Amino acid sequence: MTGAGTAKGTLFTPESANRALPYVRAVVEDLVESFARLKAADRERRRARGKSAAAKADEPAREEAARRADEESARARADLQRILRELESVGVEVKDPETGLLDFPCEKDGKRVLLCWKRGEDRVAFWHDEASGFRGRRAIEPDDAGSR
Repeated sequence: MTGAGTAKGTLFTPESANRALPYVRAVVEDLVESFARLKAADRERRRARGKSAAAKADEPAREEAARRADEESARARADLQRILRELESVGVEVKDPETGLLDFPCEKDGKRVLLCWKRGEDRVAFWHDEASGFRGRRAIEPDDAGSR
């Protein structure tokens, strides 16, 4: 597998992806946390905007809860966008912000493939072609690492 560095628009090797992993891992923790905050705020917004009899009886409190949820949702969404841009600037593709699933573009046998890493994994150890996705992951073979 060949690569040409770690900047946006370039390709990774298994070796360069693993060198980037300490930084990427820290950013992914922020990504997963921000995504969880966004989901929680959106749930709270839906709940606060519900039209149950109890909610109607306490309209001012319900509106205040909805306002707070809107503000938290906006903050979480902004954080999420900033983090996605940060990972994109490194050249990493986010596939699932909830689980921390990422792809590192790579080239294998003259074709674009993706090195695959998921939050909690020790290292970048899998790859797949663009069509097969996560379900098509295959282990990186020793002769793949860093070859050009």
